[in-house]
Amino acid sequence: MKRIVLIAFALSFTFVSKAQQDPQLTHFMFDKLSYNPASAGFTDSWCLTAIARKQWTGLNSGEPSTTLINFTTPKFSKLKGGFGFTYYNDQIAWETNNTLRLSYSLHLKDLGLTIAGGDLGIGLAASYNTKTISAVWVTPDNIPAGIDVAIPVSGTKDAGMSFNAGLYYQHPNSLYLGVSTTNLSQTQLKDLNVDGVRHYYVMAGYDYDLGATVGTGFNLLLRANGLMKTDAVKQQYDLNFNVMAFGLVWAGATYRHNDAIAPMAGIEWNGFRVGYSYGIGTSFLSSYYSNGNHELMLNYCFKITPPVKFEREVHPYLL
Repeated sequence: MKRIVLIAFALSFTFVSKAQQDPQLTHFMFDKLSYNPASAGFTDSWCLTAIARKQWTGLNSGEPSTTLINFTTPKFSKLKGGFGFTYYNDQIAWETNNTLRLSYSLHLKDLGLTIAGGDLGIGLAASYNTKTISAVWVTPDNIPAGIDVAIPVSGTKDAGMSFNAGLYYQHPNSLYLGVSTTNLSQTQLKDLNVDGVRHYYVMAGYDYDLGATVGTGFNLLLRANGLMKTDAVKQQYDLNFNVMAFGLVWAGATYRHNDAIAPMAGIEWNGFRVGYSYGIGTSFLSSYYSNGNHELMLNYCFKITPPVKFEREVHPYLL
């Protein structure tokens, strides 16, 4: 029965295939750049983020896995914005995807424009994407691969450019909002018979001082985050709530509609952030795998302070 998922995947190549949904991550609130290039430069630090995800573990055949690395810069005053660099590898069954991306966000606040006291970023990103199909096809009539143009020969690879765009608003009062789209160019990979599809995202989040409200005297921060996504055919949304205690440890859960519930926990200390989540499937696919979805997130932010220059003055009488 576990082969049902892979069979469905293979049958999708009997027609002109549409590009699969962008990688989905449980720690999406720590990876805004992958969905919205306008989020670059909104911290005053250099930040490196790595996320490793193993999905449908226990399926034993073609378990999807994703590895993501992001690097974001602080805002450069002379350039009126910040940059982001992304690499990710996504594998599912016989399909391997690799992406390199450069993002830039223009901050209107640096142009003298503020909106309700907050900053609005306008972002663009350019990506280079490669896709490889490494399946060994077996047809009922033993027709060799390559005769049917809809079925790529094993090891066939194609690549192309794609572009993303977005708007991202951040208020000093711990509020953020964003709208974006990926694959604006709807890149066609003709050698694989795959057509790219635009994806649209809406994100939002707010940090609420829970400790002050309950009056416990403890340092508690409730962080709420949401991400809605669609390819104009299907829609899905993620909701996350987590509580940070003493600025050190946090715990919560992400709910993905009709897919999974993922309890999560983490530690933040001295610029380091580590998080882990375990996804419990809620869709029909959960009956075909036994060990859930695992995701590990690592993040490190640091500042680069230029050295202080000391000027010396020498009195002429001392020369």
